[in-house]
This record gives sequence, C-alpha cells and structure tokens, in this order.
Amino acid sequence: VVEPVAPVVEPVETLDAAFDLAVLATAAELLGAGERVLADSVAYVKQRTQFGRAIGSYQAIKHQLANVRIALDFARPLVFGAALDPTPRPVSAAKIQSAEAANLAARVGLQVHGAIGYTEEYDLSLWLLRIRALQSAWGTSAFHRERVLTSLLSSRSLSLSK
Repeated sequence: VVEPVAPVVEPVETLDAAFDLAVLATAAELLGAGERVLADSVAYVKQRTQFGRAIGSYQAIKHQLANVRIALDFARPLVFGAALDPTPRPVSAAKIQSAEAANLAARVGLQVHGAIGYTEEYDLSLWLLRIRALQSAWGTSAFHRERVLTSLLSSRSLSLSK
C-alpha cells in the first residue's frame, strides 16, 4: 500500500507575502467565476429561442460572448505567471485583469439571460454577487493599479541610477 505524500507547503514569511497569496487566490477565483458565467451563458443562448432561432445564432450575442472569452484568455496567463512568481507586481496585475474579465462576463451574462438570470432557476445571480464581492476583496482595482505603477516606477528609478 502506497501512502499519499502531502505536498510541501512553504510557510509564509511575512504579512506582505500572505497578502500576495490571498490576492492571487482571489484572482484565480475571479477567473474561475468568469469561466463559469461564460459557460452558463453559452449554454443558455444555445437553448433560448427568439423569432424561431436560438439567440446564440445572432451575431451581436456571439460578439459579446467572444469578447468575454478574449478577456478571460488574457487574464489566465497573468494568473499562472503570478502563481509562479507571487510577488506584488504580477499578483496585482493578475487581480486587475481577472476582476475586469469576470466583471465583463457578469455583465454580458446578465444581458444575454435577461431578467430570468435573477431567478432561482439559474445560478447566475449567485455568481454575479460572488464576482462583485471578489472584485474589491484584498484590494480594489485602483489599489492594485497603484501598486503596479509604484513597482514599475521603483524598478525604473533603480535601473536609471545604475
């Protein structure tokens, strides 16, 4: 019998490192929530009909869902990169992009579902609340933009002084 080996988890050294890990986890959760809302929206537009056609066959709906797909695809590498290097700049960049992508997914999801998205029959309203809460959890986008800017300016001033 082979005993499972528990992964080695490094202890967090400072409060700043713990904060960065929390921000990273929030960014990853936002990315996952956006993916779920997109998947639910795509499934809904395939089944909902209007004027004898599935609403997903209309170009305007396709373009909105494609924009969500692109936003989520741009956020994913930032989250993966921040997971490899959980320092302030990559973590904050991942949080910013994930929050924007999930917010876009939520807005488009609500638009394609219409008022039925708020009913108990669909989980969309739960995902919308979760995304809204996570956007400001562990720092707003404005806070993280300032953090990225500060990091970029400090690295630039270090390179200029050499």
